[in-house]
Amino acid sequence: MIHLEILTSSDPLAVGLYEFEYDHVHIGRSKKNDLIFLEKILPLNFMNLHIIQDSQGTHLVARSLTRSPFFFINGKKISGVLKVRHNDVIAFGDNQIKILDFHKNREEDDLSLAFSNFAKNAGELRFALDFIEEVLLDYEKASDV
Repeated sequence: MIHLEILTSSDPLAVGLYEFEYDHVHIGRSKKNDLIFLEKILPLNFMNLHIIQDSQGTHLVARSLTRSPFFFINGKKISGVLKVRHNDVIAFGDNQIKILDFHKNREEDDLSLAFSNFAKNAGELRFALDFIEEVLLDYEKASDV
């Protein structure tokens, strides 16, 4: 579970509290992300937050999915991978995300592995769903005119 707060954003409606019941959050411009920011400077898949466990405990890791643009954690410029802590603030563009809480779900509660396996084995279904979504969006735009 990852609990965070968007402190600032170029989209004022995005500001607020968010809770994700799984152990990762994907961030970027693509509609396939968990947190979607529409700033043109951001890549479609910008970064992810992922909970890991090692011999030292449970950690939240922020990982850039591109070489640029970079992001900041508590004002420090970051590129690549870094462990983040409670109350750390991740900033990129006009956006600031504060990490409020995180903890690893019990295996029986974590559906992310099942979804991941489904996604790996269902490429044709994903393609079909994306196509249907695009057709529906085009239909919605045409009906607005």
